Amino acid sequence: MNSLYCFLGAEGLIFLKRGYLPFFSPAQLADPWLQPKVKFQQQAKPSVAEDDYRQHLQQQYQQLADNLRAMISFEYFVQQSQSKRKQIEQSLINSNAQVNTQVFQSSSVANWRLLSLYSSWQTAQLWQQFGAAGKGMVVEFDIAKSGFKAESYSKHGQHFAKMKQVEHWQPMNDLYYLFHRPRYADQGLNDDDEWRIVRKLSAADRQIEVQGEHRAMYRLPTPAVKRVILGYACSPEYCQQTSQYLRQDIHYRHIECVQAQLDPQSMRLQQVVL
Repeated sequence: MNSLYCFLGAEGLIFLKRGYLPFFSPAQLADPWLQPKVKFQQQAKPSVAEDDYRQHLQQQYQQLADNLRAMISFEYFVQQSQSKRKQIEQSLINSNAQVNTQVFQSSSVANWRLLSLYSSWQTAQLWQQFGAAGKGMVVEFDIAKSGFKAESYSKHGQHFAKMKQVEHWQPMNDLYYLFHRPRYADQGLNDDDEWRIVRKLSAADRQIEVQGEHRAMYRLPTPAVKRVILGYACSPEYCQQTSQYLRQDIHYRHIECVQAQLDPQSMRLQQVVL
């Protein structure tokens, strides 16, 4: 993993000029469990069936010394255990790993901001969803120079990890909800190809509104930018304007500017040097 790609909307050139990357709040992502108003199904309280309870007591009864079993019947043993039934049942529930999952509270991750990066820029669905339907751009980052792997950003915690699809949902902490996706919730994307950078809102360098939505802005690591790929629906005038700006800006003179265009034979996106 030498390079990863960041999809930007129609405001991509503005972000480059200002030197910032826009991060999303968890509620602005497509993952339904991160939405503040999502309704969670009520979980049934774990319980122990009567047969399982008596079977457990039968095992305990059989472990008594022979002289004790000769003095008391199993039914009497059950009757005497009744005062401790709640503790016994809870012990059985814990031993069977039937602990109730705590309902996730979106407020627990409300102070984090996220940016997704992908291993490929050629996925048409990503262009449609995050690249302004081909009118935006993609920025290629050299991960070794980006600082994304650092443990902190502006003295605040930073997390960088690959998104994982999981068969069994086993949250260990709040960040688990930001870096995992249940396999049945596949949105048609290969989660092995998506990485996320997660930073604290309090570490943001600026906060703005983009098309009515709040964005936390963080410094763009310009030395790590390797290439800018303009969308396949960008006009020739916009491509020329952007390419000219990048060649003249001291921070971007080192990068390559290309456009994504559709190959009529393979119907795959290919890059064309501007």
